[in-house]
Amino acid sequence: DSGYMLDVGDILQVQLVGPNDYIDDFPINPDGSVSLPDVGKIIIAGLSLNDASKLIKFRVNSALIGNEAFINLAEIRDVNILVTGNAQNPGIYTLTGNSNILHAISASGGISEFGSLREINLIRNNIIIESLDVYDLLIEGKYNLEKRLRSGDVVFVKARKNIVSIDGAVNRPAKYEALDDQKLISIIKYANGINRI
Repeated sequence: DSGYMLDVGDILQVQLVGPNDYIDDFPINPDGSVSLPDVGKIIIAGLSLNDASKLIKFRVNSALIGNEAFINLAEIRDVNILVTGNAQNPGIYTLTGNSNILHAISASGGISEFGSLREINLIRNNIIIESLDVYDLLIEGKYNLEKRLRSGDVVFVKARKNIVSIDGAVNRPAKYEALDDQKLISIIKYANGINRI
């Protein structure tokens, strides 16, 4: 998507239309730049695809009068991340730079029987930058993951929290994982409400 953050290892396809026609692939160099013929070096690492496209178009228009640039992402870099804690198969995984916490959990085989569905943390430089509560996704339908994985990230699956069984006159009797401060009404909601028949 246009909000994808570019970094070293990504490859851009740049097409120029006008007097200086060409189409070619340009990898992002270790210094975070791409070098375009007759335009020069443009630092784009750390920019979104959308912002980088605007910058490249501006630089092309300034250097090559009468040319228009079109920019696509030709190849996405790979990232190496560590999935640890109570995942089914903890370990180091190589994923694309467009991946998020869910992709990492899927690659590791899911959450173990001892793992929490309520707290899966994305840790970068020893700081939790995003947390996933799978119940929000599965029961509430809320998909709000914004962070893309970067090399060196850790996805940590915490231990399972309180397990509450609900049975009887509810629509979906089962065992649910409850947070420490949750009330009974939340568990009834997870069970799809009271069966009034």
